[in-house]
Amino acid sequence: MAPRRRVEKLGAGRRLAPRARLALVSPSHQYPLGATLSLRRRLALLDWAEDADAWILEDDYDGEYRYAGRPLAPLHTLDRGDRVLYLGTFSKVLAPGLRLGYLVVPPAAVDRFVALKLAFDRQAPGLTQLVLARFVSEGRLAAHLRRMRTLYARRRLALIETIRREAAGVLEADDAAEAGLNLVARLVVDADDVAVSQLAIKKRTSASPLSICYAGPIRQRGFVLGFANTAEEQMAPAVRSLVEAVGEAVVQRGRRASG
Repeated sequence: MAPRRRVEKLGAGRRLAPRARLALVSPSHQYPLGATLSLRRRLALLDWAEDADAWILEDDYDGEYRYAGRPLAPLHTLDRGDRVLYLGTFSKVLAPGLRLGYLVVPPAAVDRFVALKLAFDRQAPGLTQLVLARFVSEGRLAAHLRRMRTLYARRRLALIETIRREAAGVLEADDAAEAGLNLVARLVVDADDVAVSQLAIKKRTSASPLSICYAGPIRQRGFVLGFANTAEEQMAPAVRSLVEAVGEAVVQRGRRASG
């Protein structure tokens, strides 16, 4: 049996779904807040899967982009009971248009997953797969990832510094996760982030509202801001547009309250 202190970390999940046989997790970078799963919790999750004869689907959609500390080993590298299905994609690390992903499964399950794909999938383009396989085997993917980590780290820092400078007293992003391709900027003022997001779109600025990511009644307000496709010199105009949208939303709310 696993040490009790590990198993207790999953107590809430066991109580909510005592008969669960599949857990979907993103331990390297949880969306949207960017939390990572500690080693103790990773081991506890693996213990649960073995005890419950269950599966873990590990979605590592952007685990390659970590900007501080040592890279986190995927959960499936710790798996000794063949309980983890490791899901990855090339859409985040290369180009969305590739539409190529991959699934690493235990050796004993390979034939079954191949049969399922043949039965339910129209198959990915063979030529694209061959070109990508050569790109990977020649070390070009690893070199590409190193370049992009450097670029995205600069853009992430530029966005944080721009928020501090241009949105002081309106937005706060000092606790942004040091991984992924987006960060969370929390609202400091009392404003509806959904309304702000809609106003920002009219200003050609994309800012996904944070509150819609919550399932319960208690919701934090803010924005999930992507920085990967925004040049550093474009950060300030975008943040200023978002701040203007916040101001407009506050004014509109005040008018409705007084009317």
